[in-house]
Amino acid sequence: MPPPRPLPLELRGRPFTVLEALQLGMTRDQLRGPHLRAPHRGVRVPAALPDTLRVRCAAARLVLPEAAAVSGPTGVALWGLPQPLGAPDVLEGPLHVVVPPPRRAPRLPDVEAAQSRFAPSRLTRRGLPVLHPVHLWCDLAPDLPLDDAVALGDAVRRRWARAEALTEAVRSREGQRGAEQLRRVLALVRHPVDSAMETLARLQLTRAGLPEPVCGRDVVVDGAWVARPDLSWPEVRVAVEHDGDHHRTDPHQWRSDVRRKQLLEACGWRVVVLTADDLLRRPEQTAALVASALRERGLRW
Repeated sequence: MPPPRPLPLELRGRPFTVLEALQLGMTRDQLRGPHLRAPHRGVRVPAALPDTLRVRCAAARLVLPEAAAVSGPTGVALWGLPQPLGAPDVLEGPLHVVVPPPRRAPRLPDVEAAQSRFAPSRLTRRGLPVLHPVHLWCDLAPDLPLDDAVALGDAVRRRWARAEALTEAVRSREGQRGAEQLRRVLALVRHPVDSAMETLARLQLTRAGLPEPVCGRDVVVDGAWVARPDLSWPEVRVAVEHDGDHHRTDPHQWRSDVRRKQLLEACGWRVVVLTADDLLRRPEQTAALVASALRERGLRW
């Protein structure tokens, strides 16, 4: 069997439609060859192209209505926002998209399409139309566990929206399903927060009755910047730092962490370092450890 004819340059490295390929001189026999895969009717993807989330979205985009937008967990992944703890790999599930009324949601394999109750607020992310992070948060938060909804809100607030934008978005959902949960989540969103684990630490500590820490507050001594702890109680100079696994496996990050802790302690701070195990497997003991550090420094509540 002769080797397959190379794809036209215009079609390489991306999904394309059968019509586009025919117009560029490919035959239908070529379009049925093993060097291409067909995720949707009338769509082809070079077999050598990795089956990434972006490629799957780009392929579906070719047969979705023009006004459709990526939504749900798929949109969260494309924006790099935190997925719920323990959630399945997004690549293993269907793509999530919404279409605005009055368009009907199409039926496509491996795609969960829904009609949006609200006019989609879209941005372009890596060439794909994706719901704005604030819109995503408002859609998802009512159905997420509280901690996950707050972590998503913290992440959206960190990079994509001012507090006023979140407040206005929640106000726009008044009278809709989930509005009460959205208000509750909004009241717990803080800024700046760098990770979902920082959110979880803050929420667990306050649920245990500890005074709420401040997030991302700079420590400045004699006019010189020292560090920015994840969580802190500046009045008694106690800080909590969450170290993810990359803090252990990345030598540069590890050295930076050690140096920051040394600098804080030299300035009279007590630093409590927490890991994922501390938060996920022993939250009561972790809260007691932090409470002890606060009491040793004279904080009463």
